[in-house]
Amino acid sequence: MIKPRDYQLEAARWALGKGRAVVCMPTGTGKTLIAALWIEGLLSKGRARRVLVLEPTRFMVEQTALFLRRTIGIPASPVHGSLPRSARRAGLQSPVVVATPEIMLWEAGDLLERFDAVVVDECHHTTGKDAYLQVMERVRAPYRLGLTAFIPEKRRRELENYIGEIKCWGWDDPRIAKYLPEWAGEVYEAELNSAERRLYDELERLWDESHGRDRVLLGNALRWLARDGAESLRETYRKPGTRLRRILEPVEHLLFHPEVRPAHKLEALKRILDDHEGYYSKAIVFVDRVIIAEIIRRELEHYDPVLILGRRWIEPHTSILKARRPESRLIIATSAGEEGIDLPEADLLVIWSNVASPLRFIQRLGRILRPHPERGRQKYAAFIVTPDTVDIDSLLDGIILAEKAGVKLRIDVSTVKYLWGLSRRRRVLEIIEEKPMTEDLIAQALQAPSERVRDALRWLLRHGLAGYIYTGIGRVYYSLSNPHPLREEYREYLTPSPHVEATVTPLLAGNVRARSVRGTVSNVRPRLHRMLEREKMFEGVRASVRARVNRGLEVQLNLSYNYPVSTREILDIIIDNVFSADKIARERRVIPGGG
Repeated sequence: MIKPRDYQLEAARWALGKGRAVVCMPTGTGKTLIAALWIEGLLSKGRARRVLVLEPTRFMVEQTALFLRRTIGIPASPVHGSLPRSARRAGLQSPVVVATPEIMLWEAGDLLERFDAVVVDECHHTTGKDAYLQVMERVRAPYRLGLTAFIPEKRRRELENYIGEIKCWGWDDPRIAKYLPEWAGEVYEAELNSAERRLYDELERLWDESHGRDRVLLGNALRWLARDGAESLRETYRKPGTRLRRILEPVEHLLFHPEVRPAHKLEALKRILDDHEGYYSKAIVFVDRVIIAEIIRRELEHYDPVLILGRRWIEPHTSILKARRPESRLIIATSAGEEGIDLPEADLLVIWSNVASPLRFIQRLGRILRPHPERGRQKYAAFIVTPDTVDIDSLLDGIILAEKAGVKLRIDVSTVKYLWGLSRRRRVLEIIEEKPMTEDLIAQALQAPSERVRDALRWLLRHGLAGYIYTGIGRVYYSLSNPHPLREEYREYLTPSPHVEATVTPLLAGNVRARSVRGTVSNVRPRLHRMLEREKMFEGVRASVRARVNRGLEVQLNLSYNYPVSTREILDIIIDNVFSADKIARERRVIPGGG
């Protein structure tokens, strides 16, 4: 188990003593471990038998369930919409259920009333008409724990009502301050509504069918719609005689549909400002299009915003003087306005228009990454992203390219995982959840470059979301949360031969090799089961197998499974694959590589 820090123990004990409590700590302080300690305390003392943990996305559900299994050693089960119905039903019977609030509303029914304790991560969402709030209204759990990085003043009363007493640990605590980066990244979703999604999907269809310059222009149209908003696309369409206007004529009725909002990210921006009220003195919003900047200014007029648009639209010197005034709390800057202008320092940076360019990405973050002579509180960078669009890919590319350029952005790991959960690249995971495939077939199904698919698979493997087995056609990838299709479709490679012998070596934390287990499947399996029960998790598994190819001919196969193994079900898949190596060898007649 991870050794907790003293302030984490203090917070967990305080929350246990209160029964109903909200722990408020800056991002990066390890609030999930506090939740694990709290859950362990309730279960070990018999105060609770069933615990519900609410997470905002399915990726966070998977990560938190894995963390809880590793830290408190109980079968915490993930429950989300991507799992088969049978797996969801089974998961809902576990002592600790980790789920999205939406799936609990759809699937749980009366089970919501049978939990003794509930943990609400990102609990500042427990307001308004949010799914979090709907769950909390139905839960009868006497023990409640909320976790958040900040408490919006407008929501304090609701949080106290639905969860419990609030206590904050912050910058003024030297035990915490030494662990904190100067700023933290957050992600806010801006979903397309049904009319906007129809427009986006039709543009994507046209893009798929186009070539040459038309394909480039339609790619721009997709990016402008997802990144900036429909009004940026409408502005371009209104210019007569352009090539893009001709290309977009088939979707004109969708582009000007009354339900298509001019700027779909506006509600997310309002929420960011509300959530951080009292936590920032000045905010800068970066947008790429002047027309969107104007919409934001009109809609947020009560903030007395300052526009910095570059010399073509407005005299920047005048705007900068106004922006430096203490009462000017909101600055809206375009890319033209940000270049060569010394913008005032801000403690809240909002990225409306995500860019893949590492230079521009770093320039924008530089507005908040400047060293502060007196660290009074944590600064925030909030990224507004449109799920299931190119907008997410742009932000991820910016993060990856900036880090390759040697710039440590200090974005919390959970934030990057969260982005991956929203990315179009999650389609790789969605495909193998339904039908396990080889890498080349995944690339064909997605019509995506092999390198991008390979990068996505590496990430999914590293974070325990995907696995693979060896077959006669190469590695077949599958979802760790849904291995059932793999069992059904590749049964022959998961049917152990009783006379095959292998040496199997689990890898522990830090890539340390555990003691090898040698023999046939009947004596290797129980020993590996006991080892997994003791260690809680393997970082990977290595196997060396002697397999018969033809009469009298044997070959040595070295098989390597480079992904975390935390359940007996996944370990059994690996064991069954290892001891089916004679079939792999006969079909391939080559030695699979050690990768």
